[in-house]
Amino acid sequence: MNIKRRGNRGTGAALLVIAILAFIAYAYFLLASEWGMLVLQFTVLGAVAVLLLVLGWIGYTMLTAPREEKKERPSGGGY
Repeated sequence: MNIKRRGNRGTGAALLVIAILAFIAYAYFLLASEWGMLVLQFTVLGAVAVLLLVLGWIGYTMLTAPREEKKERPSGGGY
């Protein structure tokens, strides 16, 4: 158990460092280089693609889901 927890902490630390370095690189390319407009365009393109992918996935799931059968209520005066 202790070894597994330590491994998770190492993975978590690595992910944290990667996220911070990726943000610094993104901010540099967006604000301090001649590639800023291209980086912004790719960012917006990626965001719209993810949004439309989720929307399409929801539509596909609704389209292919089996129909729910209506349950009939038992007739009578019971509670």
